Amino acid sequence: MKTVIGNRALFIRLAKILVFAAAILGATKLTLEFATLTGASTAAFGFLIIVLLSAFFGDFAVAVTTSVVATLCFDYFYLPPVGTFNIAAFSDWISLAAFLLASVIISRLTASAAENRARALMLSKSLVQLREFGEWILCVPPDQITLSGIARQVLHVFSLEYCSIHVYGEGKWQHYTGAAASDVSREVENRVERVQDHLTDLEELADEHLLGVRYMPINRGMTPLAVLAIKSDTLPVDALGSLAYLIGVKLGVRADDKRSPTPNANL
Repeated sequence: MKTVIGNRALFIRLAKILVFAAAILGATKLTLEFATLTGASTAAFGFLIIVLLSAFFGDFAVAVTTSVVATLCFDYFYLPPVGTFNIAAFSDWISLAAFLLASVIISRLTASAAENRARALMLSKSLVQLREFGEWILCVPPDQITLSGIARQVLHVFSLEYCSIHVYGEGKWQHYTGAAASDVSREVENRVERVQDHLTDLEELADEHLLGVRYMPINRGMTPLAVLAIKSDTLPVDALGSLAYLIGVKLGVRADDKRSPTPNANL
């Protein structure tokens, strides 16, 4: 699982690098063909625009690679002696260094702005989803709430790939999932079953980077109740913590009604 996810991300990154490197080469060819109307300064501005776009639609690694390609093209085609990577004048060295520095700074700022914007949109969406889930779970009577029902609702509201709730009791882990069995759910369940320690020892549950699954303890105050396991690339950590808190509050009410400190198999 980890290999597949890592290979896919690497392939997408390499594809973006190739696209923006090709754009740099295309801009170079275009400015050279219209050399009477353009010059080194025009090419430099064109390169910077492409670098900016690479940072916005890619990431910092894509932008830095594009910046290096742009710097090499700028050196080879526009700084004398043209056609070599040698630079004759010291002033040209300063120009090349300034161009590379400007490219990297622009890349970092643009990539950060894009990441912050994506994070803000993700957080805004998560707040709406948390409100919808909170309204649902507060309206369900305590005697009708079930762990499987909670998992199904979380899966639906947050559009997750996987969601399950695990309770440790009677010497074993009890597993409540919100979806039909899948490779991910079976692997998570198998890993959780192998854990014999206290249910809050999350480090021993599973390798989140391997499965893409994240774990959050569900507590009632300081008392551990269960473990929430989800697979999602969009739910922020803070939202995951808030989600676990809402579930913990509801399960705490349920436990009070049953005069039991933790949820049992009837949940």
